[in-house]
Amino acid sequence: MFNDYYSVSQFLAESEPVQFVTSKPFCNLGQEFDPSYPFDDLPEDKKITIPFWLCKEFTYKMFGLPEKTVARIFPENTHVWSRINAEPKIVNLSEEYSDMFFELASMYGKLLMDTFDPDEKLDDSDEENSDSEDDHEEYEAGKALVQKAKEAFKSRFSKMIIESHTVGSKEPSFKEEYLTRMERELFRIGRESCEEFTSWKYQTSERIEACTVVLQARKRSQMKRKVEMGGGRNGTNGGALRPRNF
Repeated sequence: MFNDYYSVSQFLAESEPVQFVTSKPFCNLGQEFDPSYPFDDLPEDKKITIPFWLCKEFTYKMFGLPEKTVARIFPENTHVWSRINAEPKIVNLSEEYSDMFFELASMYGKLLMDTFDPDEKLDDSDEENSDSEDDHEEYEAGKALVQKAKEAFKSRFSKMIIESHTVGSKEPSFKEEYLTRMERELFRIGRESCEEFTSWKYQTSERIEACTVVLQARKRSQMKRKVEMGGGRNGTNGGALRPRNF
């Protein structure tokens, strides 16, 4: 998703808060992770809210497990996906959910899939096998999250990109502040592309010229035609050259 090493979008997405359940005690860090917690040590099975990047590191180091839903972004009682499917343009993802909605949904879904991948839990003990159904549920939740985010983005993008290429200064049918950071950037690029094309199309100060490749191809075609229709061997216009009979 992020090709640049220094990606502002990645930094912002990984800074979003998510829920994490500890599997080991955290000594002298209770107040750091939860200021309302009255004790210094954080016990096992404690649900805390931390940035996504820290949740990912803790998960891979087996300090705990991420929650199936993301705090503040994808709560279980929300209808964000059905709202997007019903009318994508009027859902204010930036303010109601997250300015990095699609990036976070994709990364969090993939984290759930990596953590609860059923193919990596073969030949486990009986106790671990008893939790295989729960793991499968978490894996499917991550898979569904990635798929829903992809479908929702396509639905919003198709409507947004068409309106971004509307000629003139016509206002879009949606509010730009409803768009996420990535959507605003794509909409801006579409508008700038449309304005540049319109300016080029109706300008009168420059002459439209054929590109170099076309000119070179034309010259080669003309030279070939001259050779085929050239004069005879004595300089007369005798048609195409023919081999001599010796």
